[in-house]
Amino acid sequence: MREFKSLKPEVLPEAFDAVIHGEDPIVEVEEKEGRIVVSYTFPGFYVSDDSRDVEGEEVSFTQINIAATGFLAESGKPLLPSFGRYVQIPLDCDYKVTVEKGEPVQFDDVLVLPAQEHLADSPDQEHVFEYDRDLYAEDVLYPEEIVQVSGPSVIDDYAALLIHVVPFQYNPAKRKLMGYGNVTVTIDVRPKEAPSDQPAGDPDLNREAYGNFFLNPGRGVAERLGIRPPGRPAPFYRLLGPEFLIIYHETFKSAAEKLARWKKMRGLRTKTVSIDRVGNSVDQIKTYIRNRRRGFSRLRYVLLFGDVEMITSYDTSVEPWVPPPGAFWGNNVTDYYYSTERDPTGPADYVLPWLSIGRIPVRTAAEGMAVVDQIISYERNPPTDPDYYKRMAFAAYFQDTDRYSPVPDGKANKAYMKTMEGIREHMVTLGFDVERIYVSQTGDVQFYIDGTPVPPEVVASIVDSATATNRLINATTNGQLMAGHRDHAGTGGWAHPPFSMSHLDSVTGKMPTMFYSVNCLTGQFDLSTPTECFAEKILRMKGAAPSLIAATRLSHTWLNDDLMKALFDAMWGGVLSTFSDATASYPVRHNRLGDVLNYGKAYLPIAMSGSEEYIKDHFEIYHVVGDPTLEMWRARPRRVTIRAWVKGRFLHIKLYRALKDSVLTIWYRGKMLRRLEPSSTYMKMALPWGLASPGLSVCFWAPGYRFREVKPKMH
Repeated sequence: MREFKSLKPEVLPEAFDAVIHGEDPIVEVEEKEGRIVVSYTFPGFYVSDDSRDVEGEEVSFTQINIAATGFLAESGKPLLPSFGRYVQIPLDCDYKVTVEKGEPVQFDDVLVLPAQEHLADSPDQEHVFEYDRDLYAEDVLYPEEIVQVSGPSVIDDYAALLIHVVPFQYNPAKRKLMGYGNVTVTIDVRPKEAPSDQPAGDPDLNREAYGNFFLNPGRGVAERLGIRPPGRPAPFYRLLGPEFLIIYHETFKSAAEKLARWKKMRGLRTKTVSIDRVGNSVDQIKTYIRNRRRGFSRLRYVLLFGDVEMITSYDTSVEPWVPPPGAFWGNNVTDYYYSTERDPTGPADYVLPWLSIGRIPVRTAAEGMAVVDQIISYERNPPTDPDYYKRMAFAAYFQDTDRYSPVPDGKANKAYMKTMEGIREHMVTLGFDVERIYVSQTGDVQFYIDGTPVPPEVVASIVDSATATNRLINATTNGQLMAGHRDHAGTGGWAHPPFSMSHLDSVTGKMPTMFYSVNCLTGQFDLSTPTECFAEKILRMKGAAPSLIAATRLSHTWLNDDLMKALFDAMWGGVLSTFSDATASYPVRHNRLGDVLNYGKAYLPIAMSGSEEYIKDHFEIYHVVGDPTLEMWRARPRRVTIRAWVKGRFLHIKLYRALKDSVLTIWYRGKMLRRLEPSSTYMKMALPWGLASPGLSVCFWAPGYRFREVKPKMH
């Protein structure tokens, strides 16, 4: 049974109805001189029964849920809702936090379900039920403090404090739950006496993509708070160097240069460098990339072109951090720390990304060139079928039993299907045609894991495994704008519904499909030669994904659900709830795959507190298998009309519409003469003496538009 319990917040009217208005937190932010005040209102929460088998005894636990919140999840301890969001403060500032709680509401005889922090999306995992009997016998309040503040960290040039509010304290021994309907957090901010010498912002790459994660998004927070930190560099400056760096093994020099030329044609400043010049050790690669990124640098994307035997990856098994019994974090092979400003200092120290990283894990020159050709084809010659841009396929599993719930009861014990249905609901409202490809462990499908009923149309869409596999083959053959999967998986493919490397051999189409393979091991690109993983095969296939997102190791079930939601929110804002302005939406600029993954990773600390080791683990294991600058289509690309002509020594260019973020590049016999960011519809430039017009070309790119290349006419 699922039942609403009110927290009786002071500011809500007596007529407030959670069924109508929802139980989502209500947040108000006030910024004034040197102070940020965040007021949280929690209308109430839902409880549902959740019985588990604990060492042969059936124990009736209670699950607690609040919409649009995450959880405080510490292994075996009470699983409590936790509302997390970032709050920005000015760079180079210190802060002090004070907390005020409203009057508590007490609930008696509540045995709160313990957190299963070690739960992975692997069908082979032998998971031991996590139940901290010592804590559940103690007469204490958990958590001791209801507000946790960490940071600041730098996210997209925001100085970000992460604030988690748990509107509960639980006494396990007495089974008493104390809830708080009102919580106020005050942050007093003052400039540091010794500011850093880092740039005060990045005007050239001001994406503001992470605004959905902040309670006070928008630039200029220092001015809003009346704070001007001393000694800061001027906020406007000239950025230097490439935006995109391709580090290649010599086997792939030609393919890397071909990809770099294409990216330059699209206006992305790109440079290639051999791993021989960088040095092929972890420390040498990290040092080279970080030195290129520091200071007034444009660098935001790095591609490693070659398998791990050719370009070294970082092995975390050398870290002196031993996971607790049952944990699966650690022992990762990862490229992640090539994208961070520093290394972690311990198992709970997750480091947010500093740039976007990707790897094309191929072994032969032919494979490398084939992947590059697919990337260029996807970006340069996208499908002309208008229906393609509406098609998506979502695969998921209704899992009803496990070791601790061995008897089917019609209630899911994982959120796989609910996660994909929540995303699907949003995408359908935006006009997408999202095919459900769902399978179930049981014929009795009644409730999601949180106790909410499974809608009849979802139950009716569930098919047998063979039918689901055929639908996945057909969907990939036809091409999908996006395909996502939530369930168990291994290096060879998805478990439920089954979709493995052998099934990929039946895909016959040439239309691309972007894959978010959010599960375990499908991106394990460090397998010994000649073995390859599911993602590597997809990457090399014609008619599959030009690049994709997948994990190299076992992955955390709950964090995977959060990651999947954030990946879609990155491009189609609204999957995740926004606070305090429910209409805010800051989709990732240009839809570049590496930025989308970084956005997803930045959401994980918001979604869950108390699981720092697993957040760090997710940062390490999820990769862009392919090109981090791949610009994904989110809608049918538009066309632009452009004319170019040469008269005398001058090149004239006429656009029939001025487009934001558009770029023109002028080429002569394979060499770029000039890069322009047009601010008007007409441009005129002098050409060098002796330049022959037949060798000229003008390339145009703008986000959401088809790439155009025209040969200027003589006048």
